Amino acid sequence: MDSTKRERYIQKIIRLTPDENNYIKHKMDNAGRTNFNAFALEMLIQGQVNIVDFKTLSDLKIAIDRVGKNINQIARKVNEKGDVSKDDIDETKNLLNEIETVVYQTIQTEYNNYKK
Repeated sequence: MDSTKRERYIQKIIRLTPDENNYIKHKMDNAGRTNFNAFALEMLIQGQVNIVDFKTLSDLKIAIDRVGKNINQIARKVNEKGDVSKDDIDETKNLLNEIETVVYQTIQTEYNNYKK
């Protein structure tokens, strides 16, 4: 491909010792990056690589899945028997409160990380 057609056509070449190379690979692994060019650009332009922890989002997904399953069970009972128990409704409300808490904590965590 002709380099003039590329958006980034200026090339920078660096030379590393084996220790420096291993150090950079370790940093890339810790940041969850596999592409050196993208990692280097982010470090050079931003001065840091932001690491996103998806644990809180995973917790949120689990909580949402639990509510979805619970709602499906309630819907199945209503369709079969025509009624639903107060316990089922209370459990669904508790799970919704759990989701609200996880969403709020996720937003607070991401906001605090952004402010740093």
